[in-house]
Amino acid sequence: MIDKNAQTAATGQNMTETLKSWVIVVLTLIFVVLYAAALLGWLKPLPDAAMVTRLEPIIFVIIGYYFGRLPAQQNEKTLKGEINRQTQKADAAQHSKEQAQQEREALEEKVKNAKAALNVGSLNVSAKTLAGNEKNIAGATKAESLSQSVETAARILGS
Repeated sequence: MIDKNAQTAATGQNMTETLKSWVIVVLTLIFVVLYAAALLGWLKPLPDAAMVTRLEPIIFVIIGYYFGRLPAQQNEKTLKGEINRQTQKADAAQHSKEQAQQEREALEEKVKNAKAALNVGSLNVSAKTLAGNEKNIAGATKAESLSQSVETAARILGS
């Protein structure tokens, strides 16, 4: 719903900008035609040529402003669009960097927990081996303890 409203507003704004540009071009052409007609003598609304020469700089300023301003506005719009695009690109890169950092920290935590599980299993085996006098019982306990440690480490790494 919001996208549709924003798109409609953007389309309306583009139409307004286009219409504004064409109106400025038409007005400028009218000024140029009137000035040329006055210089050539086709238009005689003013009785003396001195008045036309006084109006000449004003007309040139108006024409120069409109022809200079239109490209400047277009360049400004283009640069603002480029800035917005670069900002979005930077935000996306920052987001992916943060996400990768979080994944790295999670993997480091898993490896740390797996190492701890393996170390606890080997400590349990050492304690049971020292406590037990028979070789068979100690060997079976050691194998079971190591098996449990490896299974626990695999579950930690698999999660």
